[in-house]
Amino acid sequence: MLPGKVPPDVLIRSVFPFLGSDDRDVILGPSIGRDASLIRVGDTVFVVSTDPVTGSVEDIGWIAVNVNANDIATFGVRPRWFLLSVLLPPGSTPQDLERIMRQVHEASLALGVSVVGGHSEVTEGLGRPIITGFMIGVTKEGAYVTSSGARPGDVIVLTKTVGLEGTSILCTEGRDVLHKHLPYEVVQAGMSLRSMISVVKDGTAAYSTGLVTAMHDPTEGGVYGGIHEICDASGTGCEIDSTTIPLHPATERLCHLLNIDPLGLISSGCMLMTCPSQDKDRLVQALTDAGIPTTCIGRVTADAARRVMSTGDATRSLPRPLTDELWVALRRMESLRTS
Repeated sequence: MLPGKVPPDVLIRSVFPFLGSDDRDVILGPSIGRDASLIRVGDTVFVVSTDPVTGSVEDIGWIAVNVNANDIATFGVRPRWFLLSVLLPPGSTPQDLERIMRQVHEASLALGVSVVGGHSEVTEGLGRPIITGFMIGVTKEGAYVTSSGARPGDVIVLTKTVGLEGTSILCTEGRDVLHKHLPYEVVQAGMSLRSMISVVKDGTAAYSTGLVTAMHDPTEGGVYGGIHEICDASGTGCEIDSTTIPLHPATERLCHLLNIDPLGLISSGCMLMTCPSQDKDRLVQALTDAGIPTTCIGRVTADAARRVMSTGDATRSLPRPLTDELWVALRRMESLRTS
């Protein structure tokens, strides 16, 4: 298998048949396109999710908190408790661990999240640190939205711009190389996108309108992957107008330099959501009023086998990435470094 998420067909064959005991208090368990699971405990529903960080070194602690919090926010729920396992490569120092945990602390403070447990160790065979996080939110029965509620005729809405996390990682990890090929201010702008990778505000603001039918966080595989995952979860197709999808200038310059597709670049920081067509203006206005740039990029259709994207006069099948463009970009930056 290629680096990145395990493909859906492999999950269906090799993961989903092996989920242990059935439990009637599991409201929603693992599924394609689902960001988190729902567990009933008395009158309370816990929203739980786990995500690793494998492509970043310098901002790994900050990213770990935010990407796990984002999964909870796609349900319209605020994240509250965080646990993490920190695996460090041989030769790591106590200062390395402290730097990571300071980032975890700062990101958690910013979101009102408490770190309630975890594990840390030095692990043979690693070339870089890896964090796996586990985030918990709490809500009431029915007080949430899922990724499976999109219906034919709904409008597909995107917040902010695509490729935010990928741009931040690449500009931070590769700034020594990129400064030789891009203007200084472009690289700095790309690094600063780190501050935009939370979608907790996006998710809670959208849910509070009562207008959204589905929400999803496009991470690995970028917006391409995220749209497919909403359609997978909802059993629908889609029509996307790529000319409406917003790009940050730093993302555009970076992707042009590295010859990668920004729509396939890991995109924590933006959120995909759907709503009935008659409600799109109210949803966009509510998010805009909350300080969240929002764009309508397409619509949901009935035919799950037909997922297409228009680029001006041409229409083609919506690509489904086999691997995230981040991994392609990291290899190309390494080639630039050694050339």
